[in-house]
Amino acid sequence: MTIKYYAISIGLFGLLNCAAVQASCGSTFCSINSNWNEHELSQPGWNLDLRYSYSQADTLRFGSQKIAADTTAEEVENLQTINKLVTASVDYTHDDHWGLALQIPYVTRTHEHNVGPYDVNNAPIDYEKFHASAWGDAKVVARYRQSLAEESHSQVGVKFGLKLPTGKKDFEWDTGGIPGEAALQPGTGSTDMILGIFWHQATPGSDWDWFAQGSLQDSIKSSATFTPGNQINLDGGTRYAFNHKLSGLLQLNIQWNGKDTGTAAALTPFGEASSGGRSIALTPGLSYALTSNSQLYGLLQIPVYQFVNGEQLTAQSTFSLGINHRF
Repeated sequence: MTIKYYAISIGLFGLLNCAAVQASCGSTFCSINSNWNEHELSQPGWNLDLRYSYSQADTLRFGSQKIAADTTAEEVENLQTINKLVTASVDYTHDDHWGLALQIPYVTRTHEHNVGPYDVNNAPIDYEKFHASAWGDAKVVARYRQSLAEESHSQVGVKFGLKLPTGKKDFEWDTGGIPGEAALQPGTGSTDMILGIFWHQATPGSDWDWFAQGSLQDSIKSSATFTPGNQINLDGGTRYAFNHKLSGLLQLNIQWNGKDTGTAAALTPFGEASSGGRSIALTPGLSYALTSNSQLYGLLQIPVYQFVNGEQLTAQSTFSLGINHRF
């Protein structure tokens, strides 16, 4: 093909907790890999990706079931958490084997909840709102790639790196005071190890590309009050070239999040963890070649299964729009 394609792989927007007093109130974003070049053989050089993502978590769940908040008890009724994420990713390919990627997110998060019990007029005794806009935790990930078969352009590889505690973590409620649950903040305060494996195939002459990848993120250094749960992602997908400019994308994304621990982790009214869970989602999308080196892409992630620990707000869909350019 005369045009160099980038396909796009998106991880799930997680079911990590963030924040009210008795129930987790929303989700944080998992990393999105929008540079397919890191999976396939490519010329040495730089790749820049800029992506905007939006998710509104407003469906309260207990386990896999949608539930209504208990307005008779003295507890928080989570209303919604809106997450907006702008992520800049810089990737450098050194040669056929080695590469390095830096990902820096800018997080904008708004959360609202009522505080029960409700009175005879169905009004809560209090209302609180949280808003944060700041840089989140950066990731630095190296990769090593090895070709399997030249005739099928098939490669396998490994990834290894760190999530760094660069995000701000001292935003307050509109009424004053830092939230008791640390996961509401743009930064977790932890240093996490990242390990992954991947496979990619792009047979010459075929309109189809395929990929699969798995990754583990686990905290290796955290504060005495909060340790985020580990995270496992399994993703598989394909790209189909409709023509030399337009491609269709489809992925299956599976994610498992461990429970957060520490005194700043979200709990249910019974003292049980209200963070972490597991999800399965389908992610269709399109990419369009603006030039031979630039791609515009959009993806819509639709959960088909969600299970949360305790009570948590979940999103019904997540939308991403971005641009990718190779220098």
